[in-house]
This record gives sequence, C-alpha cells and structure tokens, in this order.
Amino acid sequence: MATAVELETFVSSVARPADFDSFWRGALAELRSVPLEPELSPVRLRSTPEVNVYEVHYRSLGGVRIASWYCVPARGSGPFPALIQFPGYKGEPALPRNWAQRGVATLSVAVRGKLRSHDQFNPGYPGLLTNGIESPSTYAYRGVISDCVRGIDFLLTRAEVSKERIFAHGSSQGGGLTLVTTALRPEIKGGAAACPFLCGFPDAMKLARSYPYNELNCYLRAYPDRKEQALATLSYFDAVNFTGRIRCPMAVGIPLEDEVCPPQTQYAAYRNLAGPKEVWLIPNAAHGSPAEYLDKESAWLQRLIGFATART
Repeated sequence: MATAVELETFVSSVARPADFDSFWRGALAELRSVPLEPELSPVRLRSTPEVNVYEVHYRSLGGVRIASWYCVPARGSGPFPALIQFPGYKGEPALPRNWAQRGVATLSVAVRGKLRSHDQFNPGYPGLLTNGIESPSTYAYRGVISDCVRGIDFLLTRAEVSKERIFAHGSSQGGGLTLVTTALRPEIKGGAAACPFLCGFPDAMKLARSYPYNELNCYLRAYPDRKEQALATLSYFDAVNFTGRIRCPMAVGIPLEDEVCPPQTQYAAYRNLAGPKEVWLIPNAAHGSPAEYLDKESAWLQRLIGFATART
C-alpha cells in the first residue's frame, strides 16, 4: 500500500486549530475538577504466584466510571516502573500479566464504551467515531482521551509505582491514544505505538477502504452539510496535531500494507515527534501487530524501562 519513499514525500492535509492548546487546557482543567475516587479490588482467580491482579475503577470526565485491569508484581514492594496500555477501537483491554511478571506494574484501561465501562456511555461500534462530532466540546473522544489521562492520575496515587518511570503503549486506536496521552501527560517518559489510529483524519478518510474511518464517510454521506464542522471537530483530536508536543523517546511501528489505518497518516504523526524516535516500517504486513513488531516493541520498552533497575 505504501513505500518508504511515499511516506517521506506524503504531505498531510491536517490543520491545527489556532485554539488547540487552550481547548485542551480547558478540557484538562475540567477533568481535574472531577474527584478521582479510585477503587481497587483484588481478583484472585486471575492472579498468579508472580502477579497480583486487581480490577480498578475511577471517575473520569463527566463523572463516568472507568474500569481497568491492574497487574502488580507479587514479589518485592517497589517502587516498580509502570506501563499503561490503551485498547483498540473494537477490542477489549488485555490482561497485562506478562509485563507484571517482569517487574512492571501495568494498567490496562477500558475507556468509556468498553465492557465494564459502558453503563453511562455506550455508543457502539460503529458509533463511537461519530458520537457528538457536531462540536469539539461534545465529541466522544474528549471523554475517551480523558479516560486515558485519568489512568496516569491513578498510577500517581500508587505507592508501589515509581513516579519517574511511567511508560505507555498500544496498538491501532491504542497506538493513537498512546501518542495523544503522552503529549498531554509529561509524566509519561516514553512509549511505543503500533499502527496508530486517530492520525490524519481527512487523509485517512480518502485513503482507507474499511471501517472505522469509513464510519466518518458514511456519516458525511448522510449529513453532507455537516462536513466542514465534522472536519473542524476532528482536528482537535488528531494525533498529528499532538505529536509535536512529545519530547520523550517514542517508537512507531507502521505495517506498509495496512488497509485500516493508512501508513501515510501514521507516518505523518511520527514525523512530527519532537523527541528521540524510531520508526519501524514493516513490509508485507497488514493492520495489527505482527511478530516482528512485537519483538521490537518488547526490546524497545525494556531499554526504556531499564530492567537493570526494574526489580526491587
């Protein structure tokens, strides 16, 4: 679908709103006014001798109650490095025991609309990508991104977490949310994003041939008079407009045959990264996280976390 040369020469049509920074300052200020109200419940059936598993709940934007899996190394008292991971568009959050087995406290966030987090907000799939798109202040992703930001707030409350070693990762929507959340929260010291969604909306709507981006095209076919406002709303949530704020180390994996998230849009977000960065162009790979990427991601995150000092 794309070559390295095509990625380098691609020019994104994403425009950054003049009030982008003030919009997000306001959103984060509103979020801070919501009491976190963290709750932690042990899940013995999912725990192992190496990992203590908890179900976590906390309050996010609008008072929505968000669920997460939280896995903590059973050996040692910390403080442990921490890893936060974000879910794909349709998939449910994974149970991240593998990183906890390595000595890393890991939080897997179920953003609003996911199972366990959908009692107060459940637009469905398709549905999420166009919910409230009439205005940036009502768009669903204002809440989704806030749910991810609140995950950092939760980790900062935990005595077993090393506050100076918090990292992030995710794939597809989770990759896009990794980029956006890292841009908003400097407490994140590095991360990895696989085939990131939420990048280059206007370009992806032209290049993609499948959902979820075609959810937007279907909406605009039904409401052609709303196109200008919809694109204006999306610009506040486009990872391309966030990545210039990221100065910590970040890796982006781009499958060159990605039929869901066009490689050109992923590369546009990568190009804007302002800190140390790596890009992994994966030939003959479609949307997802092939083994080649997973190996690179694991090695990259291990270097960032610093396993020489990760265990206590």
